[in-house]
Amino acid sequence: MNERLRLPAEWEPHSACWLGFPYLEDEWPFNLAAAQASIAALSRAIAERGEEPVRLLVKNQEIEAHARSLIGEARNLRYVTTDYGDCWLRDTAPLFGHQDNGELGALCFEFNGWGGKHEMPFDERVSGWLTEHLQARRFECPVVLEGGALETNGAGTFLTTASCALNPNRNPGMTREAFEKLIGDRVSMERLIWLDEGLAHDHTDGHIDMIARFVAPDTVICMRPSRGAPNAGVLHSIEEKLRAAGLEVLGLPAPPDLASSRGEPLPASYCNFYIANAAVIVPTYDVPEDEAALGAIADAFPDRDVIGLPAADLLWGGGAFHCVTQAEPSTR
Repeated sequence: MNERLRLPAEWEPHSACWLGFPYLEDEWPFNLAAAQASIAALSRAIAERGEEPVRLLVKNQEIEAHARSLIGEARNLRYVTTDYGDCWLRDTAPLFGHQDNGELGALCFEFNGWGGKHEMPFDERVSGWLTEHLQARRFECPVVLEGGALETNGAGTFLTTASCALNPNRNPGMTREAFEKLIGDRVSMERLIWLDEGLAHDHTDGHIDMIARFVAPDTVICMRPSRGAPNAGVLHSIEEKLRAAGLEVLGLPAPPDLASSRGEPLPASYCNFYIANAAVIVPTYDVPEDEAALGAIADAFPDRDVIGLPAADLLWGGGAFHCVTQAEPSTR
């Protein structure tokens, strides 16, 4: 039998967190400076309060100088110059895991710009560059997918959404059974729990990391809508399916309707947090629900500092903190 990669849970130790500093004016019209400030604050929080080394991709020396001016002096943070498109490394980088010998491996999908909607120069090269840079063994998977579409507990249970994984803009005609076999032939997967769809107005067609996250091997956290909250029907269905799968389900509030400065609806979520070595960095939106969400996540991670950071400016581009981070698991 061919070796399969074990993808760890995000709460397992990390050697580093990889991020990319946004620089494309065309991808961030009217909002590039705010997105850069958001990535700077996130990078600093992970490096210092999260006690996790940060590797921040920068396009060139000019971009690096600008990033430094925003971040200031931060321990545990190093700049790495390379070609990349935008900052969504959860999706353009591989999902890293452990080989049988404990060394680093990488699950590498085919990438088509989120179903052909957002194709940016160099994004398709990030996976190959990073695996070569880290000397990680590649586990090639002939599925068009992004890292934000898979969630794992590190012990063989995975979550995904059919609206993304089986979308005709990625894998036309593919069945659930075929998808499971292609993934399961390459990673240690005991079962895959399917949810139907994600949040409305999500550019990714419903990435799982916007709607449900593992916080322990048999426990997930997801959002519960208050009266009149957006996506109420979808969120109720998500919780029902997770309970039916035998998982313990913890609740988060759902943010109210949010829109960009141009009036475009935004897929706001508290589930898009990043679990660093010593902290959980949670997106907040300057709404009353923020406090309850931070409290619920603190209850789920009593051994970590829980840090809320403003995320609305980053969400304008389609995602939040989990979407822009990619963990490099420790191999020690």
